[in-house]
Amino acid sequence: MAIRERKGRASPWQCYWNNPITGKRECANFATRLEAEKYDSLIKHRIRFDRESFKKGEEEGQDTDAQEALTLEMCYLAYLKQKQFSRGSIAWQIGSMRYPLQKLGSLPVREITRMHLEELKAEMLAMPVKSASTRGRLSVLRTVLRWCTAQGFMDPLEFPKLPPAQYEKFIPPSPEELAAIMSAGSPHIVRVVVLGAQCGVRVGPSEMFRLTWQDVDLAQGLLRVHGAMKNRNAPWREVPIRASLLPLFAQWQRADMETGATHLVHYRGKPVMSIKQSWTHSLKRAGIIRRIRPYDLRHAFATELIANGVDIGTVARLMGHSSPTMILTHYQYVMDVQKRAAVEALPDIFHVPDFMCPKSKAPAGNKQVP
Repeated sequence: MAIRERKGRASPWQCYWNNPITGKRECANFATRLEAEKYDSLIKHRIRFDRESFKKGEEEGQDTDAQEALTLEMCYLAYLKQKQFSRGSIAWQIGSMRYPLQKLGSLPVREITRMHLEELKAEMLAMPVKSASTRGRLSVLRTVLRWCTAQGFMDPLEFPKLPPAQYEKFIPPSPEELAAIMSAGSPHIVRVVVLGAQCGVRVGPSEMFRLTWQDVDLAQGLLRVHGAMKNRNAPWREVPIRASLLPLFAQWQRADMETGATHLVHYRGKPVMSIKQSWTHSLKRAGIIRRIRPYDLRHAFATELIANGVDIGTVARLMGHSSPTMILTHYQYVMDVQKRAAVEALPDIFHVPDFMCPKSKAPAGNKQVP
């Protein structure tokens, strides 16, 4: 398996491999290197997990019989080829479909029944995997089967109800913990904390690590965040920068102009793609032993805003969510001060009726007086 460029051709990039069944050289041509790399990934997956798919099908002219013999594996490869996912998305797609393909990949899609899907769902739910992950993997299979129906490869099939996603609840870092992390962390970790806990930016390459100084407007005190495709109706959003943080952002900008750094979060001038190790070291140096994820910075952002009376809709817009329900489901952690404020808001009871008071136990041999 390899990729080569043949200059002077309409489709210069060629992916070639040896058929594991016949041993003969086969190839496919593409206009761009990216398309060839994607197809190369698919061929490697087929060779590793489904060598039978390399067997030659029926003779040309028998289109009906060939369509009847289309397996789920074959349909899925066609689905990936049509959708043209990115390399990262293809890896996630293949990981999600690995077990369904192991169980149903060699089965013709027209023969897949609701019972097959129910059995597959039960087996996947029995695995030591979070329910949210299982739900996501089953949803990929459901999308593929719907695509097969739209292509005419199979009849419409009712998919089993997806399992509920039981997301793990995390306690967001307190202001004291955030201060400790910033004191012990490297400069780029300090920026991560500020952008996550004070601006609600998603930590990672989807949002935070993409931010450049072109996305910062210090004159208006705004941060333009390019969305993580969570809300397609809002590909970007503007987050106001707190007035008290503007001098800090200006200091960062001056320092980065001297070094030539273009990204807000960088390590020695170079953009970062992961902070896993540096985050762990920062927690250790700060003396924090409980688990705190970088993503919990967004939880702290939402929780503190709600605790200070900001309405859910505004919080959702600041965080780039299309539905306020996401905030209540995944982000808000009801702090002790909120619980205390809730019970203190109850009206005072100045007189408790006698029937609500516990009766004292009567002495032995005496009757209890009502």
